[in-house]
Amino acid sequence: MYDAPVPDDLETDVCIVGAGISGLSVAYALVRDGTTVTVVDDGPVGGGETGRTSAHLSCALDDRYSHLESLFGETGARLAAQSHRAAIASIEATVTQLQIACEFRRVDGYLFAPCTQPPESHGLAPELARELAAATRAGLDVTEAVSAPLPFATGRCLRFADQAEFQPVAYLRGLAAAVIAAGGRIHTGVRVHAIEGGDAPHVQLAGGRVIRAKSIVDASNASITNRYDLPLRQAAYRSYVIGFDLAPGEIPHALYWDTEDPYHYLRVARGEDGREILLVGGADHRTGHGEPMKAWDALEAWARERMPSVGPAVTRWSGQIMEPADALGYIGAARGRPNVFVVSGDSGNGLTNGAIAGLLLPALLRGESHLWAALYAPTRSRHHGLGTLVQESVSSIVPYADWLGGSEVSSLAEIAPGNGAVLRHGAHRIAAYRDASGGCSLRSARCPHLHAVVRWNPVERSWDCPAHGSRFEPCGTVVNSPSAHDLPTLDAEIEAAVRAGESAALQPRLTRTPRIAQGAYYVATGLWPVLHLRSFEAVTGRKRNAWLIRALGGLIATVGTALLTDDIAGPGRARRLGLGAAVALGLTGLYLTVSRRGSRSYVAEVAIEAGFAAAWLAASHRGPDAAAR
Repeated sequence: MYDAPVPDDLETDVCIVGAGISGLSVAYALVRDGTTVTVVDDGPVGGGETGRTSAHLSCALDDRYSHLESLFGETGARLAAQSHRAAIASIEATVTQLQIACEFRRVDGYLFAPCTQPPESHGLAPELARELAAATRAGLDVTEAVSAPLPFATGRCLRFADQAEFQPVAYLRGLAAAVIAAGGRIHTGVRVHAIEGGDAPHVQLAGGRVIRAKSIVDASNASITNRYDLPLRQAAYRSYVIGFDLAPGEIPHALYWDTEDPYHYLRVARGEDGREILLVGGADHRTGHGEPMKAWDALEAWARERMPSVGPAVTRWSGQIMEPADALGYIGAARGRPNVFVVSGDSGNGLTNGAIAGLLLPALLRGESHLWAALYAPTRSRHHGLGTLVQESVSSIVPYADWLGGSEVSSLAEIAPGNGAVLRHGAHRIAAYRDASGGCSLRSARCPHLHAVVRWNPVERSWDCPAHGSRFEPCGTVVNSPSAHDLPTLDAEIEAAVRAGESAALQPRLTRTPRIAQGAYYVATGLWPVLHLRSFEAVTGRKRNAWLIRALGGLIATVGTALLTDDIAGPGRARRLGLGAAVALGLTGLYLTVSRRGSRSYVAEVAIEAGFAAAWLAASHRGPDAAAR
């Protein structure tokens, strides 16, 4: 319906990348003000993460108001509650105004803690008591309830009034039709390769075409505007949903969440033939790090243990969640990219986050101030998020050790139809996939974003980047940002050697020389931008923390030093050298900062920060075979 090609030399007031709830909410708000808008997406309307949610419209945020208060204060928590309430109200008003048949309804939401005792035998769990107080201070209509209306004991819980549910794809279809009716343009099946800001903002499309605009909105979920900023300040998680056949009226329509870790979320959706479907979600894990089938199995076991009367599982899917370091989404002007605005960091509340973008960004695009602007600004500095940032950064660095691994199979013939495996050829990692007909696709396993090695997801049949969450189809086509490009093609000679099955084509691990070269190359070119001092200063907003950052950089950096000495000096000596280098680099960073020489010593800064990754890699690469190398 929206697959008409983009005209050559198209110019528009605002170009929006992404036809999900964020992009279309902004587009609809702008076209009503007479702004010329063009929306582009490489998939259909709602074909991204909006269509893969469980459709909870909630102002009871996943990260809890007690936590938000600790990060943003009572005022910030109150503004967060206000904005998410307004988001639900704006969706409701749009449904009414456009008469969109999307099954929108107001429902209650229930937050409960794990319970093994009768509700009357104990009071409110401490975590819930804290949340009740914080949510009340934030202005929400929240009360204590004896139990959630579920067919198992939840214990005393919190009831949040005025939440909602709907069918998000049906809502987006109505929104898209309204954008077109008001004079906007929507083009699907359009691949965006780059977003450029400045005095002449433009969107670079595949094939070399360009869309010129006065302003650009990046609503691509993980943001492709800057490969180092937002993708390094948030982490990609997969969240799983399984649906069970349910008799009508067995469970009331409401939103349900527990406080387990990982947590669970439930709601009832309408099925076919008058039946209903109980949607049970959760089992979240970092993208590329977990096992999808185990996640679905865990959800099914959890549901059947508590609700044995539910029918057979009738549907299952997963979606991508972007978790920001400080718990709130990024909505506003992109850092260092004039006239470019971003929407990202949904933190499990992507539907209301997208609607907030439709309320906030039009004002910012007009150069106006807004009450919520500072709270959601992508350029905000919140040093309270530093702990989470460091923790997630370590989880993002760990997968770079995959460059040192060997082939997962000894030959292409071992790959069964419908499956994939990562191979090694010299210093190269290769993503090999065999389709149902027996044909084999070969691509580089190097993620185009920041060069981590992708991993095969056998259940969802995708290549997933375990560092920053990019995902690719079996043959290499990108399906999830932050990468804007497909997996690279292989050099013809390498591909020919692998297909010919040369004895040297597939190797169990890197030989000594390529191993050292590969480690040095990726420490210097792949990991240094992740850990650059200025990125941490941007998060902390405090340059006086530079000494701590350099000291941490030196400590972790040594692992790379140990990695590079592993084959030369042996594992035991590598550890001793690594520890010594950590202390030396940390003290050097402290000295340079205190003596004010660090600000001008670019070489020293690079050396300290480049070692950051190195230290961690050797420490994490002490597998059972380490001593034998």
